[in-house]
Amino acid sequence: MADSDLNHQLDPWMFDKSGNLTPQARQQHPDLAGTPAAIGTGGSGSGGGQPLVVTPAALHTAGQNALQLGNRMVADCQIPAGNSMFAAATAMSGWAVGGAITTAHQTWEMQFLTLGGNLITIGQNMQDSAAGYTRTDNANHAHLRGMDF
Repeated sequence: MADSDLNHQLDPWMFDKSGNLTPQARQQHPDLAGTPAAIGTGGSGSGGGQPLVVTPAALHTAGQNALQLGNRMVADCQIPAGNSMFAAATAMSGWAVGGAITTAHQTWEMQFLTLGGNLITIGQNMQDSAAGYTRTDNANHAHLRGMDF
């Protein structure tokens, strides 16, 4: 588990009295149940805060989920709105509400597309970050293995 104190504060239902994931949490978040050891960064600086702990596998999974949701949202916007929206706007032709229906639909569609695009970008960035952490960790391990103590 990454930063258990933070996880306990954000999602206390996920943990039993001994601090382990509950069966319900393991089922709902399988990526957390078997996460590899986290990569810790941050030292004993005077900042007073807790060190940053990154779990690349969880970061990668969250990135995949964001990509899937973003792609689904963008794909849903490609489906025509259907005759009912256009029929309602046409039926109200000459009334302010007719144009408002069309404008509201266009605004909603643009917001939906923008959110989907943002989720795709965030998902890709999360996956890139997870890959970067993994590459750095592997390089550090290789470097340490090559050192003579």
